[in-house]
Amino acid sequence: MTDVQQFSTREVPWMKIGKLVTEAPTAAEAAKLGGIDFDVKPLTMSYKFGEKHHSIKTKRALVREDTGELLGVVSTSSYKIVQYREAFDFMDSIDSRYVAAGSLKGGKQGFMVVKAPVDLNVLGGEDPHELYAVLRTSHDCSRALEIALMSLRGRCMNQLPMHTFAKDAKQRWSIQHVGDVQGKMAEAKDALAQMTNYAGRFEQLVTQLADITLTNDVAETVIRKVIPAHIKKQDEVVTAIQHLRVAAPEVGFVGTGWGLVNAVSEYYDWHRGGGTPESRFLG
Repeated sequence: MTDVQQFSTREVPWMKIGKLVTEAPTAAEAAKLGGIDFDVKPLTMSYKFGEKHHSIKTKRALVREDTGELLGVVSTSSYKIVQYREAFDFMDSIDSRYVAAGSLKGGKQGFMVVKAPVDLNVLGGEDPHELYAVLRTSHDCSRALEIALMSLRGRCMNQLPMHTFAKDAKQRWSIQHVGDVQGKMAEAKDALAQMTNYAGRFEQLVTQLADITLTNDVAETVIRKVIPAHIKKQDEVVTAIQHLRVAAPEVGFVGTGWGLVNAVSEYYDWHRGGGTPESRFLG
């Protein structure tokens, strides 16, 4: 059995860009603590040609009501404004714990991270994980309300948004902006079902990967398929991942498919140079 360790000195990106220092009982309170409780409003757009101002009838500027900052330009005919607090409050219907909230891209996007009310039992408890849901939406038309599930591995604090390749166990999906109570309850019920399905499929995938034995040559072939030749310094990246696969105590499961997955995750989460907490979180 692989020795289990907790690397508590590591902090995942959301702890630096949106960690809640006090517990938030509701999405509205989490939005307030995370600084995304502001509202936006649409304003008429115009342009000046010569001495005359001309209005743009098909577009509106979305601006923050508190600062007047421009966040996006939207269509007057199709865009429905959904405030951040409204977009996230359907999660109040799920027994979730809010752990982070904040803004991205200068307030154009808002996010929340919640501890999913679903337990992960990875390899019979041999490799402890926790499941989180990352909720994101925007005021710049870059995304609707999106939910992405992410496992956090206790051994290394790696974020692993791993696809399950199963139709009923999606890792990422979008939901409608709903304003009525029944609609929110329905979306919350669907979200909980997705989380439960994902957790079960994730556990199965890890078990399958842990049973796969990989030689160094096979592992390198797989890595080079994952890291395309056009990637800068591909050989250095491959060498680094191979080293982590066999030598890093926080990776473990040496010589297995699961060890290789975690070596790749370890490299991109902690060993790749450059980047900011926000870029790591978005990545």
